[in-house]
Amino acid sequence: MFEQFVQYVLGEVRLIAEAPLVFGAAVLFLGAMIWVALRWRYSGIIEHRNRIIALYKARLNGATPDQAKAKIDSLEGQVASLKNREWPKLTSAAVTDFESILASQGSHVVSVLPQDKDSVFLARDLVDAFKRIGWKAKRDMSMNDVPDGLSVWPQDDVARAICNALMMATGALVTLREDQHLKDQGTYAIGIGYKLD
Repeated sequence: MFEQFVQYVLGEVRLIAEAPLVFGAAVLFLGAMIWVALRWRYSGIIEHRNRIIALYKARLNGATPDQAKAKIDSLEGQVASLKNREWPKLTSAAVTDFESILASQGSHVVSVLPQDKDSVFLARDLVDAFKRIGWKAKRDMSMNDVPDGLSVWPQDDVARAICNALMMATGALVTLREDQHLKDQGTYAIGIGYKLD
């Protein structure tokens, strides 16, 4: 069997030796076809890779990898600091304490004034708690400049009770502020400004 194979190969070699130009042209043609097929197949992949590289270079604005890492670290720090600005929701125990402190104050009208979206959960919890104890409570956005932190207007005994209840519920310092207009109306306002550290 091996001898047959050797004879076959020698016959083919003689055939190639008799027509080397045709054989060379066939090999060259076959190689060119393979090259065209591979170029067509991989040119799209290479072009896509080059577009991604160009996009990343444009986003980096010529920054080195260390500079890009520093920028990412800075952005992560900013996100963390923004998360710390959010007023958390009140725990169920804090809501219960808040309601029990203020239930003995009778029924009053109160507006909760959140500064921005970082205070919406606390504002909603306060409005719900006030309504459960019979107060007329609403979330209001009419006040433009809410001071940082928690504030209560106007200054009287009920406002002091609200301050105490807020301090116990949130653990934050609450400022009591004077406002003659609210005092004349007999209403109260709670300002939820930017959270202080």
